[in-house]
Amino acid sequence: MKVAVVGSRGLKVNIGAYLPDKTTKIITGGAKGIDTLAERYAKENGIPVCILKPEYRLLGAAAPLVRNEQIVDKADMVVAIWDGVSRGTRHAIAHAEKTNKPVKVYVVKP
Repeated sequence: MKVAVVGSRGLKVNIGAYLPDKTTKIITGGAKGIDTLAERYAKENGIPVCILKPEYRLLGAAAPLVRNEQIVDKADMVVAIWDGVSRGTRHAIAHAEKTNKPVKVYVVKP
């Protein structure tokens, strides 16, 4: 199962505790925090990882939000590890819900 991992930059968690057992690929955005932890977890556990970075030159200020939608669209399900505040994570959750993508939201306080 291709799993999008999105989340807040200020959180540090054990990503493996949040992933489904049948994770075959991790898709994330390359930002600090949850994205970086997901990338590291994938590499340490032999799981293929796809990192989609924002295309600022092409999209300007909208780049991170477009990137979040692309991450969600490429996945079979979304794992959101959220501090309850991050607008980017909230946007990814909303896009998953809008497109009927399965999403598990974990609210974690820093």
